[in-house]
Amino acid sequence: MSDFVVQVYKNASSNKAPTIHLPTNLPSQELTNPQLVKAAQGLFETSGVLLIKNLFSKELITNLQTSFVERYQVYFEDKDYADALKVGDKRRMLTVDIAPPFNNPDLYGNPFLLHLMRSLLGTGFVLGSFGAVISLPGSKAQHVHRDHPSLFDNEELDTQIPSFAITLVIPLVDLTPETGSTRVWKGSHRQYSSQNLSRQDADTPYVSTGSCYLMDYQLLHGGTANVSNQVRPILYLNYYRSWFQEAVNYEQQARILLTKQEYQKIPEPYKFLFERQRESLGLQQTLPAVGSNRTYKEFEQLTSAEQSKTLGELAKIALASYGFKQAQLKLITHGDNTVFSVVVPELTSEISADSPYVSNRFVLRIHRASYLSHEAIASELVWLRSLAAKLPVPEPIPTLDQKLWTIARTSDISDRVCSLTRWIKGASLLDQARPSNLQDIELVGQLIGKMHDHAHRWSPPDTFTRPSWNWNGLFGEGAGYSNNGARVWELMPQAYRGLFETVSKQVKHTMASLGEERHQFGLIHGDLWLGNLLVSNRQICPIDFADCGYGYWGYDLARFLSYFSQSQRFEQCCEKLLSGYTQVRAFPKEQLPHIATFMAAQQVTLALWRVNRAQDHPSFRSTLAADLQETATEVETFLAQEGS
Repeated sequence: MSDFVVQVYKNASSNKAPTIHLPTNLPSQELTNPQLVKAAQGLFETSGVLLIKNLFSKELITNLQTSFVERYQVYFEDKDYADALKVGDKRRMLTVDIAPPFNNPDLYGNPFLLHLMRSLLGTGFVLGSFGAVISLPGSKAQHVHRDHPSLFDNEELDTQIPSFAITLVIPLVDLTPETGSTRVWKGSHRQYSSQNLSRQDADTPYVSTGSCYLMDYQLLHGGTANVSNQVRPILYLNYYRSWFQEAVNYEQQARILLTKQEYQKIPEPYKFLFERQRESLGLQQTLPAVGSNRTYKEFEQLTSAEQSKTLGELAKIALASYGFKQAQLKLITHGDNTVFSVVVPELTSEISADSPYVSNRFVLRIHRASYLSHEAIASELVWLRSLAAKLPVPEPIPTLDQKLWTIARTSDISDRVCSLTRWIKGASLLDQARPSNLQDIELVGQLIGKMHDHAHRWSPPDTFTRPSWNWNGLFGEGAGYSNNGARVWELMPQAYRGLFETVSKQVKHTMASLGEERHQFGLIHGDLWLGNLLVSNRQICPIDFADCGYGYWGYDLARFLSYFSQSQRFEQCCEKLLSGYTQVRAFPKEQLPHIATFMAAQQVTLALWRVNRAQDHPSFRSTLAADLQETATEVETFLAQEGS
């Protein structure tokens, strides 16, 4: 398992449940290591129970626990409820609404669990029920039971069939001898119902938050007493085989509570878990059959070349939405997004000689999965279309049905959003080996000023939505260009975390002092490095607006200036850039002292992004160590200058 040590305790000669102890900083791609999944499968099939330590982040569980108490504390009394089932003394079972923060793939779609469930329950498995059991202070031990009666009247047959349903138990508080836990009889899922089991044969696992355990639906178990003064809530997620349906336990409440609006928020790679809810909500099928579809997490395990090839097939399908069936495709980059050059030989549209565009060449972008919403991607393209009327930017090409984006899928990969823009002539400032040309830098300043002026004056449609590159967007919830910043910070190697957190605190202070008024903050490009600036017909053309969002005007300038941070001509470059900018619009003077802070913010933001993408992208994994060391060196230089 690469450099990470996963401890596996079989406990074969005792009544203790088998345990897998994961390191807290284990990257997500290691969770789907076939050897780990196979080992877990074998342990569970034999024992019917499996403890998994440190599978979830502490931050996730704390967030869930806080929200659970706020939402469900009305059930923290010993009385009857119409929508909760009494399952023992001072013990209630209720269905949890799948809404934030519980509508979270990190909870129900953990990569290790999905791979393990597929091994144990087969393809087509679903999330059958989702709820919680609340044990109040003073609750007595629960009766010993199985979660479902036998499927057949033949005891010998019942003990031989594979798992048809599995319960995932996630404690929201530490399980201790005081708060209590669950007694489990290891191997009892393979024993006759008529057999008597000794109380001494049971194991009572005590685990801290972030850990969990799995139980076969036929395993004998029972909750223990809660002798503390603390309510003990545990979440349960029951995964079913495709054909199984619960016959008991849900007379008073629904198996799953999920609205149509929340279903739409579930990332496409995880919607198969809610197939039954899709049907009950009356929604159309949007995904290929799960059994024939490579999951997103399996896609992560491919090499970079294999991923590119797979996405190349998807690109051909996407082009049909634009009427381009005989186009010539060539991979440009497989990075955060996957980008192809598209040449359509038979296309002969008239374009003037001074146009920045090539008449029959385009850029097809396959957008990264499970990050930005369709609405956010569409918003980027809406802004580009507006900018294209005034500036040389990649002009979006609509599909045959006049949409700015399309959805494509293959038998090997789930839905991906794709978009097409015109190809801009020229080479980047980086490729032209002229980045320090002061005349070009002044032109870049003019360009940024024009984009900012357009953004300041433009009135976006009501449906417009893009990320905010304030502190929370860069270092908080959105850290690493993700939807789970806390997890990205967890994955950051300890050797760099303290250094980068120092920058984060400084950036937070700076941004708080500036505020987010319109003269300070607005719609920016977000990634104006030299590679995203082309020289065409004696003008500078920006490309790749994938990171556009709401941020400080100075952030765009700082991203460009980062290239010159170690140059002796840095002050000249900065002056020329501002000279060009102020020929178009005034620059907020309050931000001038903070350009270096914005530069450091970008360095750390990119480091977090690399850590995040290293979890699912082989190219990022291969260079991560060197990239982090380089960033640390630059950040240390910045901090030294600030302190001098």
